[in-house]
Amino acid sequence: MGIFNKKEETRERIKPPVFPGLPEHNFPTYEPSFPSSSETIKKAVRGFDEPMERPLMMPEEKAIFVKVDKYKEAIDTLEIIKEKLKTSQTILNELKELKRKEESELEEWQNSIEDIKEKLNLVDNNLFEV
Repeated sequence: MGIFNKKEETRERIKPPVFPGLPEHNFPTYEPSFPSSSETIKKAVRGFDEPMERPLMMPEEKAIFVKVDKYKEAIDTLEIIKEKLKTSQTILNELKELKRKEESELEEWQNSIEDIKEKLNLVDNNLFEV
């Protein structure tokens, strides 16, 4: 730490020479071209958080390079997906057919119950008339 203090002390002791008849040192100054207040910086940073509106652009067709083994793997995966879709469609069709048969059976049961009710009412009316 003593080394660093010596440099600072040396700088303070050494002063530039003053020449009589020459004007004072006029060093150029830098003025920023945009306002640097903290509020404008905060506003600018907040602007990056908000999604920017992008103009709608037509997608360009570009060449896509894929490794052959990845391409074959993708083709195999697509074939597996197609097979699973066919299987699921078959199962769905079977379930629809099963549901149709179930509805038909329930309709028959409902009709049978209605027939039994009518016959029971007929018997009941005939017994009480006598």
